[in-house]
Amino acid sequence: MKKIYIIATTAFILFSNVPFISFLFEENYAYSNADSSFIYNEEAGKGKSFSGCQRLYGYFLCQHPEKDHGDNKLYRTFTIKPWRFWEWREMIFHSERFGLPYLQPKNGGQ
Repeated sequence: MKKIYIIATTAFILFSNVPFISFLFEENYAYSNADSSFIYNEEAGKGKSFSGCQRLYGYFLCQHPEKDHGDNKLYRTFTIKPWRFWEWREMIFHSERFGLPYLQPKNGGQ
């Protein structure tokens, strides 16, 4: 009986990470620079991606050369929630967004 529960749980976790299923539960990821003069929100299903964020942030730094000095890192303003097993596929295959340092959002949190 214990074996059936393990198999069912494993199958449920794997099924929940199938792209067309996990799409229903995707989180909108948010990013910012240190002084919050650049803010970007990834919106699930709307064509806004992490690679688009990186390109826009590079363009932002080119347009604001004063920001290129000091702390010009891009930060994630969302917390990592490992208990949300339907996001494990994103955490594994798109780990660069989760590898960014965390910065508490200025507006009080997410």
